[in-house]
Amino acid sequence: MVTDQATLTVAELLKSVDLALVAALPGPVWVRGEVTGLRRTSGGAVFLRLADPEVDGQVLEVFARGRVIEEIDRVLHSSGMGSLRPGIEVRIQGTVGLSHRQSQLRLSLLAVDPEFTVGRLALDRARVLEQLGADGTLRANKALPVPLVPLRVGLVTSRASAAHADFLDQLRRSGFRFAVRTAHTTVQGEAAPQLLAEALDRVAGEPVDVIALIRGGGARLDLAAFDTERVGRAVAAMPVPVITGIGHEIDWTVADHAAAIPQKTPSSAGEWLVTRVGDYAGRIGTARRLIWEEARTAHRRAWRGLDNAVEGLATVRGALRGQREMLDRQSEDIADGSRAVIDHQQRLIANLDEWFSTVGVDSTLGRGFALVTTSDGDTVIRSAGQVGPGERLLVRLADGTVPVVVEER
Repeated sequence: MVTDQATLTVAELLKSVDLALVAALPGPVWVRGEVTGLRRTSGGAVFLRLADPEVDGQVLEVFARGRVIEEIDRVLHSSGMGSLRPGIEVRIQGTVGLSHRQSQLRLSLLAVDPEFTVGRLALDRARVLEQLGADGTLRANKALPVPLVPLRVGLVTSRASAAHADFLDQLRRSGFRFAVRTAHTTVQGEAAPQLLAEALDRVAGEPVDVIALIRGGGARLDLAAFDTERVGRAVAAMPVPVITGIGHEIDWTVADHAAAIPQKTPSSAGEWLVTRVGDYAGRIGTARRLIWEEARTAHRRAWRGLDNAVEGLATVRGALRGQREMLDRQSEDIADGSRAVIDHQQRLIANLDEWFSTVGVDSTLGRGFALVTTSDGDTVIRSAGQVGPGERLLVRLADGTVPVVVEER
């Protein structure tokens, strides 16, 4: 079908659209979205896609060249954000135009609002912390008992980084025999949260007392991986206490909130371990010193007791010697007294013998006396009244016995 409508060439159409865009959006506009597919060329140009975080598939091509990107990088670094990188939400300013080569809308980047990104990061961190706090995740790792002597350390970091070297140097200079098992991981970038969680899981399977999660200082965006829910939950799920040393002293990430022992820097994390082991070693040293002093006191007390016992034994020995001497004297006295008593008794017996020989029956009969008894000799007749006429008696004389009969009294 033939019409009178003019037919445009492709170039003419693109030029018309370009003019319409300039008419509709004559000046720079602010646009927010999530950075994806960022790449830098050797010539200093930057190309990226800005994706709408709320509508899938809506992507805007963005580019910047030369001094513009240099100034943007300077502003971002001075604000503490660091360089542009994928995965962050930004608010950028640019002019809208049409790429004639690709026939697509694109934005020529002029500026980036660092405060917007910092605010979004803060909001995201607050949201993650609220979620982890609501279900008790933030309390899980803190509830684990901290070992008295954490010498077996699982280390999650970027191997050969400054943070890695600083941390190990702290342990090495302590002189304690730390055993460190390192799980290497990327600590920034889009893949960092997943890789950090996987590294934590790997080292959790090792025989360790604690796990140290460390990263050196950097821009705020460099630490974004440690503010993710995935890393926060991974830290909370560790079977042993986690020590964090992430960034600078002013940085405080979700991982720090979830860890049992948050420290400010990698070096301070190492210092905490050294202090913990040193405190125990100090208590052991104190206990050893107290035991030694108590043993020495007991030893001295025992020696004093022995000295007193020796002195007591010497006193007892002297007392025993005196008792022995006294017993010896008493023995001599008893012997002398016994001999005197025996001599006295012997003299007394001799005198009695002499007396009995003088007053005895035989000597009396020898002097002319007679002993009258009954006829059986059992009863001595001492008076005439004891006998009657016709009673038989015996009369004992010095040279024999004569029987007699009483005729009359």
